[in-house]
Amino acid sequence: MTENLPRDRYDTTIKELFGDGEEELISFFGHLKTKVIQHLNIEFARVEKKRSDLILECRTELGPAAVHLEFQSTNDSDIPFRMLRYATELQHKYRLPVYQILIYFGEREMTMADGLVYSFGPQNHLDYRYRAVDLGSITREEIKKTNNYTLYALLPLADRPRRRQHPEAFLRECVLDILQAPVTTEEKRKTLLRAEIFAGLYLEEKIIEQIFQEVETMLNIEESAGYQRIFKKGVEKGIQQGIEIGIEKGIEKGMKKGRQETLRESVLKLLHKKFKKIPRPYVDKIKTLDEYALGLILDNIFEINTLADLEDYLP
Repeated sequence: MTENLPRDRYDTTIKELFGDGEEELISFFGHLKTKVIQHLNIEFARVEKKRSDLILECRTELGPAAVHLEFQSTNDSDIPFRMLRYATELQHKYRLPVYQILIYFGEREMTMADGLVYSFGPQNHLDYRYRAVDLGSITREEIKKTNNYTLYALLPLADRPRRRQHPEAFLRECVLDILQAPVTTEEKRKTLLRAEIFAGLYLEEKIIEQIFQEVETMLNIEESAGYQRIFKKGVEKGIQQGIEIGIEKGIEKGMKKGRQETLRESVLKLLHKKFKKIPRPYVDKIKTLDEYALGLILDNIFEINTLADLEDYLP
């Protein structure tokens, strides 16, 4: 679906991908309810390199504010200085309180400070803080409990201990979470595209490609020309039978037959993708399965990794 991005471009990419989910990001990472008014911008004459920032004028439960989200995929010891520059430039230009959130989603544990503090003599003090969140320390279940499906794209970046131990299996679990979300197919595709990009931080491209090709095939089942052709054929055959045994009963039978043939075609297509070649006896058994049994195979397609696994679903 997409090629992996260079590591230093993830910071910019996460900003671009969540342009339609800013309020959700602020609510989850900043624990602050907001209404975005507009995007803000500032000239960084003194900032050596402008990084990926998301700066918004918001109405919040605490009053108006300039909310700044900074995304980091690597640890940067200079980040407190850059965050302070943002804060002072923003307040100087817009005269608003500045609420800052540093969101870190790197592979390693976060080591960056969450502010700058010093005291020199009786009158020179600095106690500057911002909110710093390590996405890898947040569990997959915490994100799911929000029921905010925009955030599901971040699932592959959560639960660092689990994804380190079983990275491929963890990504499959995240993908299943997205597939099972009660949203439209188009929204699932958008979320999966984002998740695929973020998975490139810690998984090889060939593994990511295999997992997401299987998913894309499943999402395309109902919209594919093959599905429409088989379903239509089943309905037409049912209607023809209805002339003899009753229109209503015939159409129902034809629709059921169309669904079953579509499921069978989809199961065989996905299994061919996984195993390249399926022995003839397995194909023959699959052709005898009813709609329920075929659905079980589709529901558990990611857990079927060998022909021995497949046998558990066959007569």
